[in-house]
Order: sequence, then C-alpha cells, then structure tokens
Amino acid sequence: MREETKELVSVRMLVLWGCHWQLPLLLCFTGLLQCDVCYSQRLVQIQEGPLYRVKGYPISISCNVSGFKGPLQQDFEFTLKKAVVVNVISTKDSYFAYAHFSNRIRDKDVEIERLSGSSVLLKINTLLESDAGVFLCHTPNTDGAYFGTYGAETTVNVIEDTLIASYLGSATLSMSEGDSLQLECEVSTQTFQHTHLSVTWFLHGKEDVSPRPIITLDRDLTVKPGAGYEESYRSGLLSMEKVGETTFRLKMLQVQQSDSGKLYCKAIEWIQDPDRLWTQIAHKTTTPANVEIKRIEVAPDSFITDIEASKGPLQEGDVLEIRCSVKAQKLLDRFYSVTWIKDKNKVAQIGPSGVLTVFDDYKKREAEAELRVVKTSHMDYLLTIRSARADDQGQYQCEVKQENMNKDGTFTKIQTQLSRQMTVSINAKENVLAVVMVVKSDAVTEGEFLQVICSVSGFQGPLSVLWQHKKDPGDSYSDIISLNYDGVMSEPGIKYQSRDIQTFRSPDGNFTLEIGAAKTSDSGEYKCIVSEWIIESNGKMKKGNIQSQQKAISVNSIVLSVSLKSRAVDVTIGSTIELLCIVKGPKVPLAVQWKFWPSNSSTWLNILSIHHNGEIAWGAEQRNYQPSIRIVQESTSFSLRVMNYTKQQEGKYMCQVDAYQKDLQKASKNSNPLAVTVKKPVSKLTLSRPRSPLQSTVNTDVKLECSITESTTSTSNFKITWLVGSEMLLTMDLDAVVKLGPAAGLEMDQRIRLEKKQKQTFLLTIHQVRTSDSGQYHCEVEEWLQDPLGDWYSLQKKSVSIRLVVEDKGNDFKMNKVNTPVNVKEGEQIMLNCSVDGVGTDSTLRYSLTWFQNQSSNVPLLTYSYDGRLKYNKDDSELEGRFYFSSSNIGVFHLTIPRSIKEDSGGYSCQVQQYHLDCKGHWSLKASDISGVTDVSVHPIESKLDVQKENRSLNIKNPKAGFTIDCVITTRSSDVSVFEVTWSRGRINERPIIIFTASRDGTLHSPINDKDLMFGHPSANSYKLTVSNINPTDIGVYHCQVVEWIRTTTNNWRKIGEDRSGELSVHVETENKQKDNNFTMDGRDKHLEIKEGDQFELSCSLNLEIEDPTLHYNLRWVFDSLKSTSGIILLTYSYDGRLQYHTENQQHNRLRFSKPTPSTFNLVVLNSDTADGGSYQCMVDQYKLDCEGKWKLMTSVKSGSTIVNVRSIESKLRVQKQNQWLNITSLQAELTINCEIESWSSNKSAFEVTWFKGHEQNQPIIIFIAKRDGTLHNLISDKDLVFGRPRTTHYTLKIPAISHSDLGQYYCQVDEWLPTMANIWKKVASDKSGELSVHVHIEGETVKQTDPLGLALGVTIPLICFLALVIIILLRKEFKRKSDLKKKEDSLWAENNPLKPAGGDVSS
Repeated sequence: MREETKELVSVRMLVLWGCHWQLPLLLCFTGLLQCDVCYSQRLVQIQEGPLYRVKGYPISISCNVSGFKGPLQQDFEFTLKKAVVVNVISTKDSYFAYAHFSNRIRDKDVEIERLSGSSVLLKINTLLESDAGVFLCHTPNTDGAYFGTYGAETTVNVIEDTLIASYLGSATLSMSEGDSLQLECEVSTQTFQHTHLSVTWFLHGKEDVSPRPIITLDRDLTVKPGAGYEESYRSGLLSMEKVGETTFRLKMLQVQQSDSGKLYCKAIEWIQDPDRLWTQIAHKTTTPANVEIKRIEVAPDSFITDIEASKGPLQEGDVLEIRCSVKAQKLLDRFYSVTWIKDKNKVAQIGPSGVLTVFDDYKKREAEAELRVVKTSHMDYLLTIRSARADDQGQYQCEVKQENMNKDGTFTKIQTQLSRQMTVSINAKENVLAVVMVVKSDAVTEGEFLQVICSVSGFQGPLSVLWQHKKDPGDSYSDIISLNYDGVMSEPGIKYQSRDIQTFRSPDGNFTLEIGAAKTSDSGEYKCIVSEWIIESNGKMKKGNIQSQQKAISVNSIVLSVSLKSRAVDVTIGSTIELLCIVKGPKVPLAVQWKFWPSNSSTWLNILSIHHNGEIAWGAEQRNYQPSIRIVQESTSFSLRVMNYTKQQEGKYMCQVDAYQKDLQKASKNSNPLAVTVKKPVSKLTLSRPRSPLQSTVNTDVKLECSITESTTSTSNFKITWLVGSEMLLTMDLDAVVKLGPAAGLEMDQRIRLEKKQKQTFLLTIHQVRTSDSGQYHCEVEEWLQDPLGDWYSLQKKSVSIRLVVEDKGNDFKMNKVNTPVNVKEGEQIMLNCSVDGVGTDSTLRYSLTWFQNQSSNVPLLTYSYDGRLKYNKDDSELEGRFYFSSSNIGVFHLTIPRSIKEDSGGYSCQVQQYHLDCKGHWSLKASDISGVTDVSVHPIESKLDVQKENRSLNIKNPKAGFTIDCVITTRSSDVSVFEVTWSRGRINERPIIIFTASRDGTLHSPINDKDLMFGHPSANSYKLTVSNINPTDIGVYHCQVVEWIRTTTNNWRKIGEDRSGELSVHVETENKQKDNNFTMDGRDKHLEIKEGDQFELSCSLNLEIEDPTLHYNLRWVFDSLKSTSGIILLTYSYDGRLQYHTENQQHNRLRFSKPTPSTFNLVVLNSDTADGGSYQCMVDQYKLDCEGKWKLMTSVKSGSTIVNVRSIESKLRVQKQNQWLNITSLQAELTINCEIESWSSNKSAFEVTWFKGHEQNQPIIIFIAKRDGTLHNLISDKDLVFGRPRTTHYTLKIPAISHSDLGQYYCQVDEWLPTMANIWKKVASDKSGELSVHVHIEGETVKQTDPLGLALGVTIPLICFLALVIIILLRKEFKRKSDLKKKEDSLWAENNPLKPAGGDVSS
C-alpha cells in the first residue's frame, strides 16, 4: 500500500511540473529576442513593384542600401530571375553580365547611374519583352559579419505599346491674321492597366530652335498654357478641350503671324506606381500641320470688305448663307457696321455696338426664326435664311461702314465700302407628295390597340389628314376623324362618338390613327387622305395636292391554341420531368390550371392554378412541383417541373388556359392530355465473371463465388438465386433469409450452404461433391432500389454461369490444341473447326461442346449437349441468325459465320466434355478438355470514296435563271453504302456556313429560311442542289461534303469515308444596282471576356443616313466555335417581323433576342458555358417596299466579329481550417463536428460534405456523407449519427453517447458542384477543414490515462532551454573576439549565430 501511494505522488509531481514549464521557456525566448538589439542591420531597398512598363521605352529602377559598415561607396549587382537567374550588370565586376546583357551594356542600352555612394539607378533605355521578370538588387558584404538583408527584389511586367496619336485635319493650312484656327488630334490607348493621358500642342516656327508648347491638357484634366500664351489663354483667345473619348481640340480665335509654323500634338501615357508616384511609360507625336498666317495687306487707315454665299444651285427650302468679311489692321480697336443689301434693298444690319436691325418684309421671317444674323468672329458676319424661297434669289452686296465712338457713346461714320456683287439663284422645288400606309399587323385581336400610320414624304406646305373606314368592299367610306393643317383634331364621326379614338402627327411628319379596345366590327378597309395646303399671296390657305392610301385590317375574336408537350414521356423513377403548356393566341392576360389524372383514378385532380393576376393556388403537395412562365413573340409557355417522380405520379396531365380582358374571362381552352409513364432506371449491375470450368474431384469441398463489382446505387439491396441447369437450388432474399429449391433434394440439402462473405459477395459451398454434382451453375442476382417514397422495386436480373466438372479419374481423351490464324475481309465467310483426337468406336461415349470467343470472358457463344440439344447465348439475340453450327463426324464440330463483321475479330476456342453411359442408363461426365485458339482478324472495308473536284466559276446575269451545284461521286467503297451530302457556302474572310443537308435516311434540312432550294438525286452517285430567284446575297463559293456510311449486321451505322467536291464560284450581276448604300455597320472586330455562368449581350447596330419606313431589314446571327470549320446560324429575324431560333442548335433555349430601336438588334446569351467561346457575327439584308407592294432586296452588309472568351469559374471554395482539441470526460457526452464554408465560387453552387475519422497512423475512414441532392449516408452501422445544417454554408455532425472507440482526429471534406448548360453537374473545387482531435478521458482513470511522453517533455524542455541560454552567452563572448563562420547566400538573423566570410569580399 505504501509503494502504491509513493508511485501516485511521483506521478502527480511530474504532472504539476509539466503544467508549469511554460515560464522558463518564456524567459528563454525573451533572451533570444533581446540578444542583439543594440546592433544596426544592413537594409537593401529597391523600388516597390510590380512595375508596368511599355516595350521599346526606357525604364529606371532605384536601389539603395543603409545600415552598412565599411566604405561609404557600396557596390551593387542586378540580376533577373525568370526560369533561371541571369546576371544583368554590376558596379564591381565589368564581366558580371551574361552574354545577353553584355552586348546591351556595350551599346549603352543597359547601364547603372550612381546617385550617391549608397544609391544607384538601373537604366534600360530600350525595354524588351524578354526583360519581364523579377529584378534582384544585391550588395556584397562589407560588414565583417552577415547581419541584415543584402538583397531586395521587384517585379517588372512588360506590356505592349497601344498608345495611338494621329492628326485629323489637312496637312497644309493658309489663313490671314485675325482668323480663327481649330485643329484636332485623336489619342487613344488599349492598355489593360489603369493609366492616364496628357496631350500637348506644340508649335515649331521657322525661327524656333526647338518646338514651343502652346497648351497642355494634363493627366488630371487640368489645362496649362505654354510660355508666351498665358495672356491669350486668360482672355479666352486660346483654349483646349476634350471632345468625346479620344478627340483633343485646339482653338485659337485670333491667330498672329508669330503662330505660323508646324503645329502638332504629343500624347504621353502615365501610370501610378505602387509608391504613388506617376511615371511616364509611353509617348507618341502626330504628323504636323503646316500653318501659314498671311499678313493683311491693307493701309493702316483703310479696310477691305468681301462677300461669300452658299455654293451650288439652291432649291426652295434649302439653307441660304451670306457671309460678309472685314479685313483691317488693328481690327479689334475699330468699330464697323455691316449691312446686307439685296437688289439695292436693305435686308439686315449689325451696328457698331452689335445692335441688330431687320428691314421691311424680313421682320416677320426673323420673328419666325427663319432669318438669323450673327457675328461669328471679329472679322466675319453671317446672314442665314433657313428656308429659302424663290423670291430670295437676286444680287447681294455687303455695305461696311467704319465708325468712331464719341465720348457720349454715339458713333460717327468715317468711311464706307461696298463689296462685290454675288448672284444667288434658287430653283422652285417640284411637288412629289407621296403617302404610304403602314400597320404593325394586318390582324389585331379584339380588345387590343389598333394603330394605323400614314407616312408622308415630298411635301412643302402644311398638311391635313382625313381618316375613313368601310367594313365590306361594297360599302361606302364613312369618316372617322380628321386633323387640319393647324393641328386641330375634329370631332369623331357618328359611329365613333363614344369610342376611345384620336389622331395626331408625329415630329417626323407621319399621321397616326389610334383606336382603343378594337371590336370585330372595326374590321375592314382604312383610308387616309392627306392634303397639302398652299399659302397664297393674300395670306389665305388653298388646298393643293391630295394623295390617299388604303389598307385592309381584320379584328379577330380571341381564339386560343393550347398544346401540352414534354421532351420525355417515359420518366425514370426519382428524376424530374418538365411539362410545357404552349399557348398561341393574342397577347392578353392568361390563367392556367394544371390537372392530373392518376393511372388508378377516374377523375382529374387539380395540381395548381396560376391566375391571370399572378396569384398561385395549390391543390397538391407544393414541394413536388415547380411552375414557371416564359413569353416569346409567337407564344406563351407555361412549364411545370414534376420532381422526384414516382409510380404514384404516373398518369395523364392536362393544362386548361383561360384568356382575360379587363378581369373578364373571354375564352377557355383545354390542351391535349399527355400520358406520362414511369420506367425503372437502367441497371448498372455488373457481376464478376468467375473462372469456368471449375474442375474438382469427388469427395472434396467446392466453393462457387458470386461477386458484384458494380451496382446502380450505393444503397442497392440484392436477392441471390443459385440454379443448377434450369432448376432453383437455393435463394437468399433481401433480409438474408435462405430457402432451398427443388434442385436441392433430400440428398443435397445437407451438403450446400449459401453465405454473404462481404457486402456484395455471396459464396455457395458444396461439401463432399460427387460426379452427379457436375453441371452448369447459374448465380442470378436481382437488384432492388428504393423510390423517393421509400417503396422497394426491382431491376432487371443479371446472372453468371460456372460449369462444375467433378471427375473420378484423369482425362481419357485430348483436343487438337494447334493455334491457327485466320485473316478475312469484312463481309467474307469464316469457318471454325474443333476436333477431338483419338475418337474411338465406343458407343457409350458422347460429347458436349461449348464455343467461346475470347475464353477469358467466360461468355459462351453456343452450347451443344451430348443429347443433341443446341443452345445459343440468350444475352445476344443476333447470334442464332449469324452463327451456324454443324458436326460432320463424331468428335468433329464446325462453326460458320457466313458474313463477318469487324467485331468478329478475336480468339475462338471450344471446350469439349466426354460423357459415359453406365449400365443404369445414366450419363456421367468422364473428362473435359479445351482446344487451341483460332485467331480471327476481320479487316474493315477500305475507303474508296472520291468526289468530283473540278473547280468552276459562274457569272449570272439573269437572276430568274438560278444555278445548280452538282455533287458527283466518281467512286464508292461499297455497293451497299449510303451517302449523306451537305452543301456549304463561303465568302471572303468568312467561314463557310451550311445551307442544305440531305441525310442518309432521306430527310432534307436547310437552315436558310428565306431561300427556295431545290434538291435533286438523278442517279445513285449524283446529287444536285438548285438555287432559284437569286440575289446579290447568293454571291460566294459553294462546295459539297459527302460522308459514306455502311450498315453493319448489328443494324448499326459505321462511317467509312468522307470527301469534298471542287468549288463553284458564283457572281451575280444585277442591272439596277443600288446607287447609294444608305446604311453601314461597324466592321471592326471586338473582344469580350466573361466568366462561365454569366450572361453576355451582343449588339448589331445599323448606321442609317435616313430613316425610311419603306426599308425593312433581315438579320442572321452566325456563330463560329473555336473547334468548328463552318458557321452555325443561331437565329433569323425576317424583314416581316418573323423570329426563328434554329432548334437544331443546343444554345437556342438560352438565347434572348430583342430590337430596342428600329436600327438596333440585341442578342443575349444566358448561363454562358465555355463551349460558347468563339466568333459571333450578324449579317443584315436590306429590303425595300416598291410601288407594287412587293419587298425587294436592295443590299447586304455584315458586321465585324465579336470574339467571346468564356473563362472557367475560378475556385473560391474555402473551408474553415481551425484545428481544435477536445477532451471528453463523460461517456454520455455528445460530440459535434462543425464544417463551415467561408467562401464559395458561385451562388448556384451545391455542396457534398464528407466527414472522415483518423486514428494514429491508420488511413482515415469515411463515417458520413451528405450528398448535394440532400440524401444522407451513414457508414457507421453501430452509431446513430445526427446530421444538421443550421445555415446554408454551415454543416454539423453530432455523435451521441461517446465511447473510447470515438477518440481520433475528425475533419470534413467539401466538394463544390455547379450545373452546366446541359443540366449536368460539374465538380469545380474541393477543400478540407481543420482537424478536431478528440481524446476520451473518463473520470477515475487519471493515472492510467496519463501520457508518459507529456510528463517527459515537462522535465526535458526546461532543461534544454537552460542549456541553450548557457550556450548563447558563450557564443556572445566568442563573437566579440572573432567571427569566423562561412558565408550565407540569403540574409540571416544573426542574434544567436553571427557569421564571418572566409576571406576577402564574397558576394552572397
């Protein structure tokens, strides 16, 4: 008892010492930190990076050193670190640089400029792309001992020069003193980094040694005048402004002779480095403008006047400008009055003080803003008549008077001058009044807004309109409403007194009639009558030209077309089906009711109803259904997603749609019923093929193994049945209960046992086997799954066979084991032989045979029994029709394949069993043997396909004639092959696009909807495609692509060849070419960088000179993927408003087309995928409505390409990684393992969380999985683990009732998944949490659980720390005497081990 107490006290003292060892260790570390604090350290500093510099320009990098000992002038070495470290330049060693830099140092391209003894600049005058990398500045040691940092590094990134500067004006300008000068230059940059620009205008005069700056727009957008131009800038005579994004404009209002010379602008690009200083990285200078300033040759007291008028023949309505100019010396110090005279009559005058006077008949025109007079500069005066008349023509002169200002403010005339006469001619404008009626749609629906537009052109005077209507062709027109030339609307006609009706004129001159809530009685013909009015000389209005236009419009009652569709009506259990209720009809509020007729019911059940106001009423369990609505131009689609489909949801579905107007139901329509059936998932069950035959001798134990290598799900259960021949031997159900079958019998039931060896391995043991146990044993496995409601259902059975051969003596016969090679061509006959050597004449012996292909697979082709029965492999239904068995003699067997295929290649062998007839009439197996292998090689048909490759050119002058593209096949590979022919059209700088496809099954398809293409097949090897009614858009290079296919004996198609024809170049000449292409498109290529999953928008804009309602446009969006060889048409928008998404393209469900303005077309691609990367281009055809009401193609233009790069989503997944320790002291305590996600890659992410447990050196095991679809899997069968998810990104796993077996390290692993555009889940990231170390320490077990290692450390660590302090003190004394340690490459902390170089200067 005393010994036990003593041991307990010792242990407790060790524990106490271990708990308080931290204090000595803390004192130890304090001494280490304070050891060398009084010594200074060397510090090398380099300019902070990263630095971005432009290729071809200079760069300077500063480097300095401080805190050093030794000489005041320090040496510096620069190296460049890329894949390897390259020496650049040194102040100490002239041979330091590598060859790449030594040549540049010799040429003074790379040099070091010393700023002081401890500071230098590395200068590279012409930066190369290869100079990008990490520059290291190093100072050799002069301190005796190494202490501090001896090197510093910075990163240099070399970027492309994208700065552009160009002068936009004339190269030579000539003007007089006092004139105004305006110059513009274009400056832009495409640098990805954030940079600023500064622009300076320079003047280099003849007498200037160097260019002089005129004015600068600095990088911070401040304007600074150059030296000598400050006064002009302050007085407003000099300015500089930024126009738009890239244009910089210089304005000089009064130029002087000193301003003559070469004027140009210089652009400088600046970047802000990490040290916050701005650095110049690039500059460009424009070509100069040679400006000549002429001196005004006028006497000091005189002046010159001149007149200029608008050039060219003018027509009525054009703008007339009469400019008077005055030239004199000291123009600003004098006063002038300017008078415009027409046919000796005064028109207007600007007095010396700037007062305007308008004379006689021109006062009214000036009041109506038709006449305007302004002084545009100190020497120019301008008279403008905005709408010239015929009576404005005549002789014009300018009268200029010089006047002096008196002290009282009055003026006294000094001298007068008249300019030369200028004749102005104005022609009368022909009256070409034209009216075109335009409607948005020829048919509107009852209750909708009816709008008719009359487009008017070619008018001069005021207009009025009268709207009329008649219902039937035989009726007379009745007035609806009118609008007079003053814009006053009359009262509506008698029939329309109580209707919501109005008419108005838009700013573009068009008249519009609007009728609200159209009725069916509003159908008929509408007519607009437009009258042009003339103002007579007496001021009265007279009706002039009259034009009218009419158009028929129908108002239809509300009619709905409802259809119910689904991509799949055969749904797998547990999956999701989407039902689409497509409604075609007028755009009115709709309500939908989803109904379901279960397969075992007699009535319709209501799933849910969506009212026309958006309210939803549920009639079924909400979690199983998800509704949505999508509206496109042609129809409205209601979709219903049925999730976690089970057998109970099998039946018929229907949607009922109701149409509303002003909350009143107008129509109702039921869709077709759609029957949806439930199918079981495809079985993935795979069984291991056992070795067969299994040979044994009598009175031994035989084990037959049935192993499952793959199951459909991880939660599958199995029913196992063993059969002998066709009789059941025994079976094991889902609960592992074993039952014997008829084949067991009384004699065998005591000798057989079925057991579950592992989770998916089942073992049949036969004890004390007998020869009668020989035979074919089948293991039949039936897989069972649970549906979302927990009900079990079975999948297709799978089985494997093992032939058991029990012998009582050795083999008494042998097979021919010679291996034979056989080579045939595809389609030829194969005959395989199998013979037994030494067959005797014993009539009691017979033979059974089994043919194998690749015997290792244990799958027999056929079996021939000794009693004459022939059985083919039931898993391959085609064998019996392709393989023929025969036996010409006893022991000689043949297998014939009349028509071979490539899959028949392989090794064939046969296994023969010898049976003996005993005296009781029973057959027993005596022996078995396997033949040699016949190695069959079936060589596939070689491709001999050849398409005629003659290149031709075709120039078409008659568009109605059309042209034909021939596709002639000269040779083919087989007489039974078929062809698929595709025609493509290419143009210059465009990838070919497919225009027509004739598939091998005879179906025809064309993505070109606006062309009538005619297909022909005149002979077996000849195909034709005819293009009729051609137009200029048919110009291009055409060819055909032929793919040759052959059908195998397994009814599968195989491609055996591919070839393309020569090219047919087509040029179309038209007699009436459009004179003016009145619209253009931006032909520049654009680049777009987006992230996967985001949407991106493509825009196609037309630059229209005029907006003409008779012009409409046809548009095609074409997509070229990075991997394709021809363009794919995504959608087509016709000039008549039809929009078609091409359904053969997988993207069409994610495309959204819009037309925000008449000249803008937008395409949005939703939920982008990396496969969306490529080139997008829009092609536009212009159509014009002629006088016969027909649309005629005028011209075609294509845009530049938009290159889209879709970047894959970068992983941002991060799981909390805090390591924790937990000591459990109670067996009834709970343990919670947290798994918290701190960041993730996308808001669409789904997570799969797996918890692991590790112990000591053992491999961690999975204990629990929470799948992304919400299913949970507990892999610890003896523990009830509790899963929790308190937040979206916070998962917990609780272990109740802790025991000793639960100690270990726990952590979780999170897998992040994202759905792709094809609704396939893709794993994007994986991350692990920190570890939770769990130690189970039960009260009362303190002594037993004490960790001996921890107690030993508690004693050892303080002792080691004490010894370390002693050693440090001794080293300090040694350091003061001498430091004799070797050189280190990197900077070292020298507090506890000071070093000294071995001798001389050694570079680190």
